Amino acid sequence: MDSTVVAALITTPTAVLAAAAAYAAGRAQARAAHRGPVDAIRRQHQREAYAALVTEVAKYENHMFRVYLAIIEPRLQHHWNDTLSPQDNEALVFAAAAVRLEGPAHLADLAHRIELASNHVYGAVLELQHAEDPVASPADRKFEERDNTLKDRAKAFVEAASAHLNGTNGRQ
Repeated sequence: MDSTVVAALITTPTAVLAAAAAYAAGRAQARAAHRGPVDAIRRQHQREAYAALVTEVAKYENHMFRVYLAIIEPRLQHHWNDTLSPQDNEALVFAAAAVRLEGPAHLADLAHRIELASNHVYGAVLELQHAEDPVASPADRKFEERDNTLKDRAKAFVEAASAHLNGTNGRQ
């Protein structure tokens, strides 16, 4: 057999493999070039949703605490003019829904847990509001426990959201 034929037979599979590898690398690079801007926009939407939830939790917790103080010390009521309303956590629920839509699943679950905790805080304040003696009522301790639960869940959410956005966890 001629040496040029042997050389062609030896190099042809190598050339085919090299061409296939170059094609696959080119496709991967094209996908990355397309996904980069999309991922950046998605990450920005997540960041905004997470920040909105954290902001609404802080507002809600502050409002509920002021309503609580006004119940146990009625003289404070005229300072803040805060009252209990069924719509108190509407903005928080909306922000939690945005996080549930943006994901990922573990952050959506934490957002839902925050929403549930806000409902429990509301219930404790409502119970306290209807107590004959708010200071002596077991609802006073219940408010503190539920308020602390809300704060703990908000803290857990912030830590998980930060880890997700900064890529320091395995769940991306």
